[in-house]
Amino acid sequence: MGRAVLYGFHIFLLALFFYLVTVLSYFFYEVTLTSLLFFLSNMLFLIAFTAFLIDLAIPTVFFAKKRKLRYEPIKDMKISVGMTAYNDEEPIGKAVRDFKKAADVVQVTVIDNNCTDNTALEARRKGARVVEEKVQGFGSACIRALKEARKHGNLVCLVEGDCTFSASDLKKLTSYIENVDMVVGTRTTAEIVSSDSQVNWFMRYGNLFIAKLIQLRYWDQCRLTDVGCAYRVVRPEALDKIINQLSVTGNHFLVDLILVSLKNDLKVIEIPITFRKRVGISKGVGSSFSKGMVTGLKMWRHILFT
Repeated sequence: MGRAVLYGFHIFLLALFFYLVTVLSYFFYEVTLTSLLFFLSNMLFLIAFTAFLIDLAIPTVFFAKKRKLRYEPIKDMKISVGMTAYNDEEPIGKAVRDFKKAADVVQVTVIDNNCTDNTALEARRKGARVVEEKVQGFGSACIRALKEARKHGNLVCLVEGDCTFSASDLKKLTSYIENVDMVVGTRTTAEIVSSDSQVNWFMRYGNLFIAKLIQLRYWDQCRLTDVGCAYRVVRPEALDKIINQLSVTGNHFLVDLILVSLKNDLKVIEIPITFRKRVGISKGVGSSFSKGMVTGLKMWRHILFT
């Protein structure tokens, strides 16, 4: 369920494009071409509507799944934090210290993704366990962070080591974990996102658009607004189901993580978190329009064809 309506949405966009071309052609081209374009746009609208009806409307009305509420508190919570880092010498010490002093955190593991500065040294100085990940890429660092954090405690937390995220938000994330398998942060709530952070209009609405594409595909399983937020907590037993299915090593890894989780019927919920200005220079997407566009297109393709 979901794939047809996702494709139907794209067919609808194509139909809308042809309809606009039809309107313009009425003033500049012959009637025969205008009629052909009008017929084509109508056929595409019909296909899109049929896909919506078959894949979403009918199943929702007649075959809706019964949801069972889940109450599984984690007793004696011990949070193991996996923190990604790539040349984060300036912020890593502060980030480690912030999470080390948080309630219920028993271990902070920093993933050194081929750093060429003193990131590893600063992390160790603040009490973190440091593990090297030789395969370059944000996705590689995240997968290794999840695997290493899984070795400790009874709850896994994934976070970036650039000081954009706050350990104080852990209590928000963990307060929902008794009901779901994974709690994900969203940076789309303007009231608690710093105005000088990397979340500009393009990043906010780009993440929202990609999130809604995933929601189209998994309409009855999730409600998403931000696909680029790395901050999340996950149950170890849920992580065990998906960890070997994660394969994306690049910046679009977080979309793969959500897709794999939903494919395996994990319950995922999203909650607002605070988001601060990055300390140091961003090596990922950051606020770069070009990097954001490239990553967004990779995310889009991944949702359509995996």
